[in-house]
Amino acid sequence: MLPLRVSSVQFHHHSIKSFDEFVAQVRRDVLLAKDFGSRLVCFPEYVTGSLLTIPGQEDEGLTAWDRWTGPYLELFSDLARQCGLYILGGTHLVREGDRWYNTAHLFTPSGGVYTQRKLHLTPVETDPWRLGTGERVRVFETDLGRLAILICYDIEFPEAARAAADAGADLLLCPSATDDRAGFWRVRYCCLARAVENQVYVVHSALVGGLPGVRYLEQSYGRSGILSPCDIPFARDGVVADGEWNQELVVTGLVHTELLAEVRAAGSVTPRQSRRAAYHAEIVTAP
Repeated sequence: MLPLRVSSVQFHHHSIKSFDEFVAQVRRDVLLAKDFGSRLVCFPEYVTGSLLTIPGQEDEGLTAWDRWTGPYLELFSDLARQCGLYILGGTHLVREGDRWYNTAHLFTPSGGVYTQRKLHLTPVETDPWRLGTGERVRVFETDLGRLAILICYDIEFPEAARAAADAGADLLLCPSATDDRAGFWRVRYCCLARAVENQVYVVHSALVGGLPGVRYLEQSYGRSGILSPCDIPFARDGVVADGEWNQELVVTGLVHTELLAEVRAAGSVTPRQSRRAAYHAEIVTAP
């Protein structure tokens, strides 16, 4: 399999006046990724938050997200088909019945849309937003290989990534939104840990900028990156490509998924082979 070029967007949140402004920003990032030769481009969590700053919806609460679901899906679906790319369109709050879910959408060149609900909710997502939770990790079979989506906080739970890797995922996509340095590093360190322990690639997409008029999205802090296992065929520090702090840009790098099988079989260390599942399942008590 040939190396795969992927792009991770540092999407800049700022106040806008119209949906057309959002369209222009998203299109610019996608076309830039396409110009770099990428086949997959990833946007961060809550990418549609800036739509809540468009005048006229100040008192709508979570319902403000609902009005943009259709336009959001249409925009990213059209771009994926027109550009021939797989696009992780970050996440958007989607209503089902009386519950809202933080949902990632993966748009395919053929017009398909795969979804993944966030599994683990942060305090604000639990209260006051009271979002619903996803119940399973989905692994998607694509022309690029098998991949899975772990949304921000989800990457901090080893079980979720382990389940995806055991189901054949070679690439984990992690759209995130963090409001300070500590939050960013929690997610980034866990992305690196999941790459090392499961011997997979992780694409981390970070939100930057801020929305002063949108509660809980007032500021975003971070940088996007593409991460790998730390072994001889890969970058020694596990960083394939990394962005610059808090700037609007597109980070692009090459992933060599065919090398993953090699290091799993005969790497410097072989964590997938060395697991002691029975031992890990035991309850350990003090002597």
